[in-house]
Amino acid sequence: MTWVTPPPKWNTLAGRVLDGLCAGIRNEMPGYAAPVTVFGSAAIQLCYDEHFASADVDLMVLSEGGSLRELAGRLGLGRSGTVRTAYGLQICPPQLFRPTPHYLQRAHVEERHGVPVVVPHVRDILVAKLHRYRIEGQTGIAAKDRRAFQRVRELSGGHPADEEMIEDLRLCEPWLRVPDDGSVNAFRLNVLDLFASIYGRRVDLESEILGPAREAARFRPDRDGPDLGELLSDLEPTRD
Repeated sequence: MTWVTPPPKWNTLAGRVLDGLCAGIRNEMPGYAAPVTVFGSAAIQLCYDEHFASADVDLMVLSEGGSLRELAGRLGLGRSGTVRTAYGLQICPPQLFRPTPHYLQRAHVEERHGVPVVVPHVRDILVAKLHRYRIEGQTGIAAKDRRAFQRVRELSGGHPADEEMIEDLRLCEPWLRVPDDGSVNAFRLNVLDLFASIYGRRVDLESEILGPAREAARFRPDRDGPDLGELLSDLEPTRD
């Protein structure tokens, strides 16, 4: 199946907030050259539904997070900023965004005011949501994440389809393993609940995901993949 995420719409609320940060970086941090990566529900708002609820714009950065948070605050774009009550930028470290390992190969990269902005494919945005922490006694995936899956499927002609979700989860096999102590992580529980609530069926993790992923791993080259900088250098960004 071919499924292409629409390009971001910069006239959305999330787009204007992000564009304001990029303009501020150009004016106040001219030496900053690293990319910023949008994730969370703001990416769905940017690409699919400008009215989709998002508490803030989550940005993953590799360095200078403190400086960027200070800049966002000075520009009135922080979480307590002036754009909208309780809406603004949340500058996050890399470990908070956990998509499929090769998300950059299908991400949209665009320069805004000279700053490379990475907008991952929405299927990677949805996979990352499945890492959400579960509260004690929780049944089912978080309501906000269920709404995200449902809205994307409504607007994209049924994507991610069942087989697309399986394909992506096979790339996330390490997170689905049961550790030696027998504990079960939130990702595994959220995947099980996702198939029950969104796809209306029980998924067999061993036969559908873990087993095929182990088999595929036998044919992978024994070498490290390219890093973020290498992949970004191969992508030709759209200029603003």
